[in-house]
Amino acid sequence: MLYEVEGEDSIVRMLTYIPQSGEITRYPRPRIKKLFRPELLEITTQEEFEKLWNSSSS
Repeated sequence: MLYEVEGEDSIVRMLTYIPQSGEITRYPRPRIKKLFRPELLEITTQEEFEKLWNSSSS
């Protein structure tokens, strides 16, 4: 899962990506609004998130 956040822990958008199948599921208005245990997450770039968000796979 990749999250776009605002501030420290407010989720704006999120997506799930399965590299083996190329499957992407987008959540433009996710039900989850706050990150849970953010200390366990890895940071990615805005470019990587946008590339997956804008890809044609769904």
